[in-house]
Amino acid sequence: MSRLTDVKKPKKTTPSSAKKQIIQSIRQENNALKQELHKKTREFSIFLDAGLSLASTLEFKKVLRIILSSARKLVKCEDWALLLCDDAYTSLRYELVKQTRGKSIKHSPIKIGTGPAGRAVEKGLPILISDHAGKRAELKKAYPHLKVRSLLAFPIVSQNRVIGLIQLINRLNQDDFDKQDLDYLQKLVERASLAIERSDLYQTMSDLAATDDLTKLFNLRYLSRVLEGEMNRSKRYKIPLSLIFIDIDYFKRVNDQHGHLCGSRTLVEMADIFRESFRAVDIIARYGGDEFIVILPDTDVKRAYQVSERVRQSVRKFEFLKKKGLALKITASFGVAGFPDHAENKTDLIHHADQAMYKAKVTGRDKTVLASSVE
Repeated sequence: MSRLTDVKKPKKTTPSSAKKQIIQSIRQENNALKQELHKKTREFSIFLDAGLSLASTLEFKKVLRIILSSARKLVKCEDWALLLCDDAYTSLRYELVKQTRGKSIKHSPIKIGTGPAGRAVEKGLPILISDHAGKRAELKKAYPHLKVRSLLAFPIVSQNRVIGLIQLINRLNQDDFDKQDLDYLQKLVERASLAIERSDLYQTMSDLAATDDLTKLFNLRYLSRVLEGEMNRSKRYKIPLSLIFIDIDYFKRVNDQHGHLCGSRTLVEMADIFRESFRAVDIIARYGGDEFIVILPDTDVKRAYQVSERVRQSVRKFEFLKKKGLALKITASFGVAGFPDHAENKTDLIHHADQAMYKAKVTGRDKTVLASSVE
């Protein structure tokens, strides 16, 4: 019988060299996948934030700041600038400039057609160059005040016309800009184009007599022009558009029982509710008398119905003419129609929303009706 101490314990085995290489390779691949996932998550977050910010403003200058800020987050470089074409379309002026290195420099206008930025605007195509590509002399001539190693100039297009340019200089942690940087800016500018057009239209229309004297909402003249533009944009970009037709229930009773001054004040308070309830990009107009129309860009009818219900509840909870000691409870009827669900032009869109509102009236008032349910 052998002794217990004579029993040999099995030797511990160690991974072979091949197994070690496989494990190391898997670890490297996992790390690479984690980095790529982090990168994609960051990109998605930037584009999502940019889209939400662009959708929430009609101010042209603010739209430009959002574009440049997003470009800076997507592509790290030493110098960012956003340039705009002048009214005569002869030169580019620096509208926004951000630098991370060196002293602040006064930038002179760039003649369209000259230098990388000017050529990008003239051709309507992005330009990506570096001194390593034999362009050192050109870069030094175009930007004598900067030590330019590489440059990316990307035109901004609105309504089939170049209105400006994003200019990026000297990629950080990398010698040259690349196709990935071009793709980033392409996606960003595509998202910004609609916001630019809306802000431009808003600015143009705001210079006209576009508001109702009593409620300070937009008037019928403005509504007609802006709805035409929004319909065209929806068709071009294949995005939904909704319209809400609103009529105050039993408004005549307010005038008859409390006088026309109280009636006018009721309209003003109703307009205030609408301003607080809808988005900044929604166009609220007084259609006439006690009727209102709201245009909801980039909004389908399902979402528009939900918005209508929320606003309707706000109206019915509000105490009108409270400062005059009345605290009236007033309701409103809402009709919703949309493109492309119910109409292909502004006249039919208004008609279908009006008919939906009328059905809300005859079936009890204080409700929202979708145009699709109108017989």
